[in-house]
Amino acid sequence: MSTDGLLARVRGALKRSWGFHRPPHAFVLTEDRLLHVALPRDARGVAGRATVSSRELPPGTFRDGPAGVPVVGPGLGQALSSLLPARERVTAASLAVPDRFVKAASVDVEPGVEKSPRELADVLRWKMGRLYGEPAPALRLGWCVTGPAPDGGTRLLVLSSPEESIASCEAAFAAHGIRIGALEPAALALSAVAGRVLGEQGLVVFTDGANVTTVFLEGGDVRFLRTRETAVDPEEALQEIRLAASFVGGPAGEGPGLDVTGAVVVVPETSAVSARLRRFREESGGKEPVSLHAALVARGLPTRGEDPGFLVGLGLLEGAE
Repeated sequence: MSTDGLLARVRGALKRSWGFHRPPHAFVLTEDRLLHVALPRDARGVAGRATVSSRELPPGTFRDGPAGVPVVGPGLGQALSSLLPARERVTAASLAVPDRFVKAASVDVEPGVEKSPRELADVLRWKMGRLYGEPAPALRLGWCVTGPAPDGGTRLLVLSSPEESIASCEAAFAAHGIRIGALEPAALALSAVAGRVLGEQGLVVFTDGANVTTVFLEGGDVRFLRTRETAVDPEEALQEIRLAASFVGGPAGEGPGLDVTGAVVVVPETSAVSARLRRFREESGGKEPVSLHAALVARGLPTRGEDPGFLVGLGLLEGAE
């Protein structure tokens, strides 16, 4: 998770077309699988339809890491070995990790601080370090501007993850000669697909195991991202989604908040959290969540039913070359 790769999606990447900027290979690491989503090329070098393959992760792939964020072991390399295409050498790829690997926060900085990259990095590293307790681990950071702060400064969306955790992922791929460029939490990668059907503004609600991530998109950019371990209680998850919507509703988080009955994409559509949000919208006079199915079919892409990993991989491939 390099600083320039962690928030590559946030820095305008959602606006990219299916041009050619990223490698045609994406890997999605979940709690129990490793997926490979690729755009194979024909003899003329033209990218075809996306393909997907996956392998179960061996027991013990994850071990406890700093601040509760897992570190991967040899099991990831074993799964990767069996996934690599036999007739094609993969030298570069994008990678999505579970949302719980990454902490996100909206951070306000004083006027002028953002003009000095080194000073800004030091400030953000200190502020994000407090989320991990004492002593804070070495962190990888990424950030982008989301708007003005109330005191005249700047509000940033900041993502962070322990260096040891992310370096262990990178090392597994490097051992097979693969350089990981863009590395993103799964919900952020998924938002690249969801953003195409949401229009100018909307929410993405992604349920992954015990975690629920809410992403707010506006004008093709990510403005807010938060992950909470609330999936086991759909009612609590709904309140967290509504809280997130209220936070990003007005300038610098002020005002009455977003209309949570507005445009939203929920993945997977069959999760208990998605069902609770759908009932709330019905009770509030809102529309049905926007389905990704029609958008994928219109672009000639397979839908693969309710496989969130495949959708995450497609998001990583936005702009693949």
